[in-house]
Amino acid sequence: MPIANALFSGTVITSTAAGVGNVQKSSDTWIGVVLDVTAVSGTSPSAVFHIQWSLDGTTWADAQPRDAFDPITAPCTVAKPFEVKAPYWRAAV
Repeated sequence: MPIANALFSGTVITSTAAGVGNVQKSSDTWIGVVLDVTAVSGTSPSAVFHIQWSLDGTTWADAQPRDAFDPITAPCTVAKPFEVKAPYWRAAV
């Protein structure tokens, strides 16, 4: 099974974090995504990173069920594979 890999690094999570990663393109059947969270802040920080999919690189949608990591509450590096559902993808929180 072909796998593409991506690393999202240096993310700072706060209790109100929001944002998305760079758009990636993959013709593979699986992607391996690594999150490298280097700092967290806030009273009870928690963020759920998930993968969004697009057919054109402009209009984005979440898969059902959602392709997501477990909630991140402390600095860590985690990896997870996802089956590709569209040509373009990005990590979002």
